[in-house]
Amino acid sequence: MENKEKVSKFATVLSQLRKERGISQKQAAADLKISQALLSHYEKGIRECGLDFVIRCSEYYGVTADYLLGISDSRTGIDAIGSCDCKDGEKSKLAFLADATRMLLSLMPSTRDEKVTKYVYDYYTLCVYRGAVTMARAGILPKEMFKFDFNLGRELASAAIAVEDAKFVFIEDKSRTGSDLGEKTSLHSLIESAEELILTNFVV
Repeated sequence: MENKEKVSKFATVLSQLRKERGISQKQAAADLKISQALLSHYEKGIRECGLDFVIRCSEYYGVTADYLLGISDSRTGIDAIGSCDCKDGEKSKLAFLADATRMLLSLMPSTRDEKVTKYVYDYYTLCVYRGAVTMARAGILPKEMFKFDFNLGRELASAAIAVEDAKFVFIEDKSRTGSDLGEKTSLHSLIESAEELILTNFVV
């Protein structure tokens, strides 16, 4: 009975990850080097797969094997956001932000272009750094964490982000050929919230 539950959990997670990526079963099967019929059986829990396929899926979807098998709720093996003395609404917002960020970054293994992967890594690093500087200026983070003066660090981070944006223009634009996320996810909601924020506060 326990084994059946594990298979069922694996099937559910496997199907969920593919839908989050917004790709067809046919495309996923081709990328994973199996037939569409076999992938369909795996996603429905009709057949069990071997360890090599679990590892392949783990690398393809950018999650741990434990997450795929339903052993862990952590996709990356890194603990989720720790408990804090926040109100429930604030905790929910942090969890929502973390989930949307994980989902966006989980799309990266689908590209074989190392320049794109490096761009995303550098861009996120700079954005998080700039956010950390802002929090340090507000007294939330200790100044000892930073080598630069807060004002200088923020200006340099902003300039570096602008440079990354300019560099990305030279990478082939795949925005019109990339996959669409089929079902509404936290990433959709995050994008909607950001656009609403822009329209409400910055567009005259």
